[in-house]
Amino acid sequence: MAEIKAAEVLGRKKSRLNNTATLFIILVAMFGVFSYVGRPFFFSKLNIIPMLNNLSFIGIIAAVLTMVMVSGEIDFSVGGNIGLTACLVALLLSKGLPGWLVVIIALSGGLLMGAFNGMLVTVIGVNSIIATIGTMFIWRGIGYTLSNGESMLAINPVIDFIGRGFIFKVIPFPIVLLVIIFVVTYVTMSHSKWGRKIYAIGANPLASYLSGINVKKVKFVSFLLCGLTASLGGLILTSLSAVGMPQHGQGLELVVVSSIILGGTALGGGKGQILGTLAGVLILSILYNFLTIMNVYYFYIQIVQGSVLILVVSTYEIRQAMARRRI
Repeated sequence: MAEIKAAEVLGRKKSRLNNTATLFIILVAMFGVFSYVGRPFFFSKLNIIPMLNNLSFIGIIAAVLTMVMVSGEIDFSVGGNIGLTACLVALLLSKGLPGWLVVIIALSGGLLMGAFNGMLVTVIGVNSIIATIGTMFIWRGIGYTLSNGESMLAINPVIDFIGRGFIFKVIPFPIVLLVIIFVVTYVTMSHSKWGRKIYAIGANPLASYLSGINVKKVKFVSFLLCGLTASLGGLILTSLSAVGMPQHGQGLELVVVSSIILGGTALGGGKGQILGTLAGVLILSILYNFLTIMNVYYFYIQIVQGSVLILVVSTYEIRQAMARRRI
C-alpha cells in the first residue's frame, strides 16, 4: 500500500513538472513570435526593462498569493491594497517624512491590512472571497479619502530606487526583489514543514486540524504576508509612475489570480507550484505588453483579460472533471 501511495505522489509530481515545462515552452514560443512580429521595438532595451519592472510587482504579489490559494483561500483585496499604499506614500512624502520611514510605514500598513483579512477569515470565519472583496473596497475608499480622489506626486530618492533603481547599473532593482521573493517562496513551499502544512490544509483542512496542524495560524500568516507583498507592489508601482493615486492597482487582482490559476494552482486549494505561477505571470505580462505596443486599444485588452480568465478557469474545471472520471 505504501508503495502504491508513493507511486501516486511521484506521478502527481511528474504531472506538475510536465505542466510547468509546457508553460515555459509556450512562454519561449510566445517571446519568439512577439519578438519577430513586434520588431524592432518589442525585443529592445526600451521595452524589455519597463516590461520587467511592470511584471515584477505582479509577480511579487502572485508568489505569496499562491500560498494563500494553495491553503484553500483567496485574497481579492491586493488591488485595493496597492491603491491605498500609493496614496499613503504620496501623502507622507508631501508631509516631509524621509523616504526610508515612508517605506517602513507603508509596509507596516500592508501587514495591518493582511492581518485584518486574516482575522476576518480565521477568527470571525468570513468566507475569504466575501471578506477580501469587502476590504478591497475599503482600502480603495480610504485611498480616495487620503488623496481627495486626486493624483499626488511621489518623488523621493528612496522611493525612486525601489521601482527605477539598478543594481550594478545593470539589473533593475524590482527584478532583484522578484527573484528573492520567488526563491524564498519556492523553498518555503517545496522544502519546508510550513509548506507541507499549507498543502495539507488546502487538501483537507479537517484532517490537518486533527493531525495537530494549527490551521488558523497558517492561514493567518499567509494573509499577513500577502498584505505585506501587496504593499511592496504598491511601492514599486508608485515609484514607476512617480505619483500616488487611488486608481493604482485597479483590476490587478484579476490579472494576478489569472496568472496563478494559469500556473496550475487549484481553486479549491491543495495544489499549486511556485514555478508554475512564475510562468503564468510571464506569459500574461508578455501578452499584455505585446498588445500594448501593437497599439491595441485598452478596452480591447480588457476583453482579452476577461477572456483569458474565463478560458483558464474553464480549462481547469474541464481537467478536474476528466480526472474525476478517470477515478
